[in-house]
Amino acid sequence: MRHQNRVKKMNRTRSHKDALFMNLANALFDHESIQTTNPKAMELKKVADRLITLAKKKDLHSLRLAFAILRDKKIVRKLFSDIGNRYAAINGGYTRVVKIGLRKGDAAPMAIIELTQKKEPEKEPEKKGKAKPKKEAKAKEPKEKKEKASAKTKAAAKEASGEEKPKRARAPKAEKKVEETKTEDA
Repeated sequence: MRHQNRVKKMNRTRSHKDALFMNLANALFDHESIQTTNPKAMELKKVADRLITLAKKKDLHSLRLAFAILRDKKIVRKLFSDIGNRYAAINGGYTRVVKIGLRKGDAAPMAIIELTQKKEPEKEPEKKGKAKPKKEAKAKEPKEKKEKASAKTKAAAKEASGEEKPKRARAPKAEKKVEETKTEDA
């Protein structure tokens, strides 16, 4: 009987399942939103919520417990410094799972799991950011045309003055080989 066994095995060994959730949790905390199958997302929600709760405590023991699960210093640092601070005033509900339908190849139920409070990227003013590259591109084009035009005028001036490029004299390679074969025959 399965009394009190609330963890889904998902047809994996314990070590395989731990590695799977380590990778999924690292991706979730790195990208703050990932797409996976619905059963994996539901189990990952439990793992991620537990890790965020550890990050809110901000003590050494919690940090070591989180590192034992995630095994990535960069992600643990982000979890404790950034994500833990975002959820300091909230008790639970750190992640959400949104079902998005079936996968095309094998019809597996898919879901997006994401953090409820995403960090929004800093946006630059659109007018200033777009105007500068256009000006630079326009400024570069006339300079290139002037350089090409100046090269053409220099070439025309040389032709007009009667200067010609010296012709290079090359000895054909085939003749040398023919001469060598004649000397060997004799």
